[in-house]
Amino acid sequence: MGLFDKLLKGAVDAIDNAAAKNGNGPTGLKDLFNQAMDKKDEAINGSSSTTASNKPSTATTSSSGKRSNCAYTRPKYTTPQEVLDTASIPAKPSREITYEIFDGKDAEIRVKVSFDLSGDFIETECDFDYGAMYLPNCDDDFDDNYSDSNTPYFEMVSAPDDEIYYMIDKCRNGGTPDNAMMFLRVDDMGPRIQFKAKVKNRFGKIEYFYNCQLHDEFNPQSYIGVCYNADVVGTPLEKKLMAAVDEAVRTMKREVLEVEHRPFR
Repeated sequence: MGLFDKLLKGAVDAIDNAAAKNGNGPTGLKDLFNQAMDKKDEAINGSSSTTASNKPSTATTSSSGKRSNCAYTRPKYTTPQEVLDTASIPAKPSREITYEIFDGKDAEIRVKVSFDLSGDFIETECDFDYGAMYLPNCDDDFDDNYSDSNTPYFEMVSAPDDEIYYMIDKCRNGGTPDNAMMFLRVDDMGPRIQFKAKVKNRFGKIEYFYNCQLHDEFNPQSYIGVCYNADVVGTPLEKKLMAAVDEAVRTMKREVLEVEHRPFR
């Protein structure tokens, strides 16, 4: 991504965050930006920006080169058999993950978030709070810029995409989503967790997640979950991925580290 693209992405994120902070929800700009980047990358080298990598992967991408004359066609995602087979491999020992977020109207509250995550997931660079790819056959010595659309992905997100944002907002106001593959209210994990759900996102992928209020004053529609291809549903691998999310949510802690008192200016 070039300098101009990075500046444009930063502007899009800032607009979305400002809208969320004011209670207006996602603007849709992020979707338009991602589609524009996909089309640009395909025009240049025939590849999507979400699948580019300089390091070979155990998972391979399979997509059709046939395109519609009248509409942009999203690729069909297929999980390689070798990835599905990893369900039979015992999960690596979990480790504690920690990172910091800022809360408050002027970001004056510094907060530490911690949770336990299966060693099958390896942290990668991402555009949200925390992300890790399901790579049980790899160690920590790998390219953290690596990305593969067919690899399950663990994520903690403070500004979810439209369908999850509105689902969380509806549930927090006493409603029940009508487009969920699974929905269960949760009442034994503290006040920050109200439900868990499984949905199909706009890319055709599956999101299994818990709503998780990471912030008190800024954008409470956040979640913790895992994203994977639709062909993983009902397989032993899906159970393994869901168990990793369950553990992360069960062990999650939020600790206020510092409150900076800022005089009115």
